Amino acid sequence: MKVLIGANPMGLEKAMPELQAQYPELEFVHCPNRDETARYIADADIYLGWLNREIFLAAKRLRWIQSPSSGINYYLEIPELVESDVILTSARGTHGACLAESVFGMILAFTRGIRESIFRQQEHLWDNRGIRPKLVELTGSTLGIIGFGAIGRAIAKRAQAFDMRIVAVDVVPQDKPDYVAELWPLERLDDLLRSADYVVVTVPYTPQTEGMIGAAQIAQMKPTAMLVGMSRGGIIDQEALAQALREKRLAAAALDVFKPEPLPPDSELWDLENLLITPHIAGGTQFEGQHILEIFRENLERFLQGRFPLRNQIDKRQGF
Repeated sequence: MKVLIGANPMGLEKAMPELQAQYPELEFVHCPNRDETARYIADADIYLGWLNREIFLAAKRLRWIQSPSSGINYYLEIPELVESDVILTSARGTHGACLAESVFGMILAFTRGIRESIFRQQEHLWDNRGIRPKLVELTGSTLGIIGFGAIGRAIAKRAQAFDMRIVAVDVVPQDKPDYVAELWPLERLDDLLRSADYVVVTVPYTPQTEGMIGAAQIAQMKPTAMLVGMSRGGIIDQEALAQALREKRLAAAALDVFKPEPLPPDSELWDLENLLITPHIAGGTQFEGQHILEIFRENLERFLQGRFPLRNQIDKRQGF
């Protein structure tokens, strides 16, 4: 049985000697060049890595794909994969801490004058009187979290330390922590939007969540509120967001994810003064490879023993 580890920036292939020693009956192979993946995957049974339709169609023996990412929408855009018996598992739960930290980095960049101070630094301008009166603290403000999975819960845990009131909505609203004021079903999304000072979007991208934060939803938000997009592009309507920011119907926004990616150089989003853009980097952490390999090792053992479902196994038709 051949296990292929694709090209990746996390150094996942460094685990191969240990894995080979633990499973001598398996063949572990690393493809260092993305352009060569189709050739390497042709006789692979297990694949740890990213792929497109061309690569998937080249795989003749594939039985299980472990995504190194929490998001799996790119895999589900391959109809042959969705229709196949190939198991797909995600790295869900591995990026909670770093994404939560990024959320608060984005919020604090606005509330504590950090973003504006960086601009003034470039101008060699000491603007104490211009920046300080605008600063606000998070104490007593309301944080709304759309999608209360591992990432949403990590955000809520950190919001507690800022003495924020926390409300959340989720498709399965259960196991509410004591420090969360409200955990509602998705049908109460408008209640969250109307009450929150900061709204964070962490739902996965599925046909049901595509465009779920559009003009009508943004219009429900306070004009003093901030919107943060952290999961996948396409969930927030970027045109509606841009219009609301231009017209000052929304105070600020921060996005780490976009549709399409990379964000085109001529996108109007680049020039919005009240929008913070980061290039899909929020999932970065020195522990990323370690977290992914923990899931892969557990799933590999389960797969070989025939213990299903695997951890983070995706219902390919449901999209999560």
